[in-house]
Amino acid sequence: MLSILAVVFGLGVIVLFHEMGHLLMAKAVGLDVPRFSIGFPPHIFKRKSGKTEYCIGLIPLGGYCKVNLGTTGEPVEGISWFRRALVALAGPFANLVLTALILITIFGIVGWDMDIAPAVVGNPNNSLGLSVGDSVISVNGFPVSDYYEMLDRMYSGTSGTITVETATGRHETEYSQLLDSLPFHPLIPIVIGEAMIGFPAYESGIRAGDSIVAIDDEPVHIWNDYQSLVTGTTEELAIEFYRDGVRDTAYVTPGVYDGRILTGVTVKLPSERIRLPFFKSITEGVRSAGEGTVYVCTTLFKLFKKPAELAESSGGPIYVAETLGQQARSGLPSYLYTIASISLAIMIFNLLPIPVLDGGHVVILAIEGIMGKPISKKTVQVIQQTGMILILMIFLLIVFKDISRVVTRVH
Repeated sequence: MLSILAVVFGLGVIVLFHEMGHLLMAKAVGLDVPRFSIGFPPHIFKRKSGKTEYCIGLIPLGGYCKVNLGTTGEPVEGISWFRRALVALAGPFANLVLTALILITIFGIVGWDMDIAPAVVGNPNNSLGLSVGDSVISVNGFPVSDYYEMLDRMYSGTSGTITVETATGRHETEYSQLLDSLPFHPLIPIVIGEAMIGFPAYESGIRAGDSIVAIDDEPVHIWNDYQSLVTGTTEELAIEFYRDGVRDTAYVTPGVYDGRILTGVTVKLPSERIRLPFFKSITEGVRSAGEGTVYVCTTLFKLFKKPAELAESSGGPIYVAETLGQQARSGLPSYLYTIASISLAIMIFNLLPIPVLDGGHVVILAIEGIMGKPISKKTVQVIQQTGMILILMIFLLIVFKDISRVVTRVH
């Protein structure tokens, strides 16, 4: 039930903002909006207000705002092509606004969980001669709260002393400069924090909360053991784990993603909930939304040059639903961040210059503006039909990939 509610609410908010962007801008520039609908027919709610009929559909997989943008070969009297283009752009822009608002909410109100890697020795063979379980509490007299703060302190000088908490008490140990090596690997048990949907580990049956104990019959104890074994091969691995006290085995073949060999899991770490001051959260939220847009565009550009990787990394309705459901169980910050990420992806997708998408409408309107007259109705219909076929093919391909992934997982 939680997963269903998470999917309906998450997609509903994204669609509502997108279509509201079109609606508000259309009314602002003087265009008629005959119908505004959240969800697809059959409609369970209808209400007419002014010239617009507001509806709620039973199928919560999208929505639409029926606006005459003048892209069907018919002129719109008194409304310039530029103002009509603003209506088309308002939907994607509303998704960007939603992303920023969610990030502001996370940074300033809900907070986010900052992982903390303990400065506790996890491997017996280390350059400092420490024992497993020993804990570093200070470096050169400065207290350290986690492993990475400890490394920063140690690498800041050529030598120094560390204070270590052991089973027999506190001791000071000298160290010299560590060149291209780590003093020790932290004691991080291999408990899965997240198994990312679409990646090899998830598709092979590994889930959040699983405790990894062996890989190809070789016992593993800390996170570094797992990383060392899985990042050096693309051959199938037999990963043994415990779930609810029951031992099981998943057969995982690591994949290559952006030049890195990955199984697609993160490790569960102790965490601290952090919040920013209100005004700081606003600036960080807006900045992060902008950086996220640049990152998504850059990633898509790289993937378009590698169609195989693009197809592998894409996901459809099933993928989105699984992701929202999983993140809802992981906590409110993760769930909200996922909604923000999907909203950003939908914004970028709608801006693609493909007919029937918002970006396609803008291109047609811009051509009309350059020509100084509307494109013929027949030409526009051909363009839009071509765009519809292209979108339908992409949608069917993604859905087929979604279903294939589930079928493969079941078997």
